[in-house]
Amino acid sequence: MRIAVITAVFGGMDNKKDFVAQSLPEGMEVERFFFTEENTPIPLPNLPPRLQAKYFKTQSHKVEVLKDYDIHIWIDGNIEVNNRGFVASLAYPLFNNVFTKVCIQKHHERSTIGQEIEYILDSKNPYLLKRYGMQPLEDEYQHYLDKGMPDTASLYSCNVFARKIGAVSNTMFNEWWRLCVEWSWFDQSAFSYLANTMGDSVHVVDMCGVCTSTYYTLHCHTQWNQ
Repeated sequence: MRIAVITAVFGGMDNKKDFVAQSLPEGMEVERFFFTEENTPIPLPNLPPRLQAKYFKTQSHKVEVLKDYDIHIWIDGNIEVNNRGFVASLAYPLFNNVFTKVCIQKHHERSTIGQEIEYILDSKNPYLLKRYGMQPLEDEYQHYLDKGMPDTASLYSCNVFARKIGAVSNTMFNEWWRLCVEWSWFDQSAFSYLANTMGDSVHVVDMCGVCTSTYYTLHCHTQWNQ
């Protein structure tokens, strides 16, 4: 089984972070991919930097150099992986459960999309305001409620996840990309909406916390104001 670990950084938002060599079960191999303007296999000239990176986050199954990998793991550009068991711990359910297609953590502080949007809109944090202040977060949230999502649908942390490449996850991630383009860069809303329709295909993993994980270190974005 071949595993691709993917990060995409456009617009100079982050510097490349360390990724320690991984310890994997026999028969598995991992390769690291870090895409920027300098080496991108897909130019995407008409997209702003955040959406250029999000293309690789949601559409990795369409990137030619990644098509021979069975599992794709995404990590945001501000994450340094410093534990040799990171890949195995995150992707383990994909090895052993035929029904599991995506492994992801729940959000570390809030439980629902509604709570997260309220936090963002009430925040004086310049990072959040710069990133999401002009995005239609409330309208997007109402759209998902109108489509049948309960207001109790779980909120996930989308900075780290693993997925098994195939028809099920590809269909979900194609829709994730479409919703990000149509609505907002706040991809957690769209992911939570879609995960609510996926049942047991989305598996929650515990990596000892999002901000306190023993598997990786979460840094501030290098150029968050870009």
